[in-house]
Amino acid sequence: MILNALFVLLMAIPSSQLRDAAETARKSGSPDATVLYQKALKVNPSWQEGWWALGNLEYAKDRYPQCRDAFGRLSQLAPKAGPALTMLGLCDVGLKDLEPALDHLSRGMELGAGNDAITKTARYHLARLYTRAGMFERALALIVQLAETAPESPPYLQLAGTAALWKPAFPEDVPSQDRELVYFAGKAFWLAGRHDAAAAGKQMETLVSRYPAAHGVHYLYGSFLLANDPDRAVAEFTAELANSSDHAGALSALAAEYLRRGDPAQGLPYAKRLLTALPDSVASHALFGRLLAEKGDLAEGARELEKARDLDPTDPQPHISLASVYAKLGRPADAAHEREAFLRVRDAAH
Repeated sequence: MILNALFVLLMAIPSSQLRDAAETARKSGSPDATVLYQKALKVNPSWQEGWWALGNLEYAKDRYPQCRDAFGRLSQLAPKAGPALTMLGLCDVGLKDLEPALDHLSRGMELGAGNDAITKTARYHLARLYTRAGMFERALALIVQLAETAPESPPYLQLAGTAALWKPAFPEDVPSQDRELVYFAGKAFWLAGRHDAAAAGKQMETLVSRYPAAHGVHYLYGSFLLANDPDRAVAEFTAELANSSDHAGALSALAAEYLRRGDPAQGLPYAKRLLTALPDSVASHALFGRLLAEKGDLAEGARELEKARDLDPTDPQPHISLASVYAKLGRPADAAHEREAFLRVRDAAH
C-alpha cells in the first residue's frame, strides 16, 4: 500500500519538475541525485539523458549492477549510441562479465565512445579483453592509440608486452617468471607506438639479446624492422620459427613478404603451415589463395579465396582478390560480382 501511494504521489508531480530536481542535485553534487533520477525515470522511462546521468552516477560509485541496468535501458532506447554501449561494456568489466564486455565495448568503440576520458578507459579495457581472447592485432592497434595520447605507466607497459608477445591472458595472470620479459617487450612496443624509432630499436635489441629463445621476441623485432629493413625482418621471422615452429604471426609475415616480393614459390610453404595452424582463418585461406594465383595456379587459388570469402563475407580483401583471379580465368560476370561485393562491404565499414 505504501509503495502504491508513493507511485501515485510521484505520478502527480510533473515530470519536468522531477527532471529539473534531479539535474540540479547532480550538478550540485548532492547525494540525493541518484534517488531523484530513479524517481524521474519511473515517471518517464524514455528519458535518455536521465538514464545516461543515472548510469554515470552509479558507475562513479562502483555500483556495477545498477550501472549496467541504466546503460542497458539507454542502449535499448538508442541502440546506435556508442557512448551508451561503451559505458555498458565498462559496467560489464566491473562485474567481470567478460563476453558481454567484449561485445559492448567493441561495438561502442566502433560507433564512437564519446569524450576522451571514456575513450581512453575503454581502449585500455578493450585491449585487455582482445589480448585475453587472442585477438592480438586488434589489441595492439588500441595500445598504439594509447601510446600516442597517454603517459607511460606500468599497467600500460604490461598490457603492451602481453599483447606484443602473443600471450592470451590478462597481464596479471602472466606467470611471475615471465613478467620481466613482458615488461621489456611492452616498453619496446610502447616506444614504437610513440614513434620514437631510435629508442624503440635500442629497446628491441636489448630484448632480443636478453631473451633470444623466448616465444614471440623475434617476431616482435621482425615486425618493427619490416617497413625499413625487410631482409633483417625476414631473418627475425625465421629465427622466431626456430623457437616456435607454429607461430602464426611469423608464418603469415613471411608468406606475405614473399608475396609482396613476387616470389610465391618461397611464400607458399609458410602459407601452407599457416593454414595448418589456423585452418578456419580468413587470412590463412586468403594468403594461400593469393600465393597460388600468383604462382599461376588460378583455379586452386580461386578455391582458397572462395573459402576465405565464405568464412567472412564482410571482409573486403577476399572479394577484390577473387575479382582479379576471376578476370584472369575468363569469368567476367563473376569478377564484376566480386568487385561490387568489395565496394559494398568496404563502404559499409566506413
